[in-house]
Amino acid sequence: MRYENSTVKSERVKELLKRAGISIGDFSRSLWGPKSHNAITYFDTRPDVKVSTLVKMAEILDCSVEDILIKSDTNSDIPTINGHHNVVNSSYVNTDVTSLQAEIKALNMVIEEKNQRIEDLKKANEHLSNSIELVKQFSHIQDSKEKC
Repeated sequence: MRYENSTVKSERVKELLKRAGISIGDFSRSLWGPKSHNAITYFDTRPDVKVSTLVKMAEILDCSVEDILIKSDTNSDIPTINGHHNVVNSSYVNTDVTSLQAEIKALNMVIEEKNQRIEDLKKANEHLSNSIELVKQFSHIQDSKEKC
């Protein structure tokens, strides 16, 4: 996974502001305070923002830091799909999918083990049933001999 932007771009911030329905003025006041004169073009002149500023931006825009920097998978033919402020093709989702697949495999192994145990119990039940039948027959024969 790589980021398309290694710095904050004002155009990207404008896109995210539009998506969030926040005005540039409201965003600037929220980010830098009510008396700040900074504008979105600040990111063009000083693109290397502090991590704390990046995190605060993500909180204001209700998005992830990845959304701001546009994280992409250059090794994949699968495009990044944006949902409701979520990147569906993110490393978190891929990690979750991998762990869920491992869990499914483990659960299938448990099911197979349980199925084998059920078969073993059926065989044991059949064996006991046959043994009981033999005991009944033996008992019936003994009863017949005693009556004679």
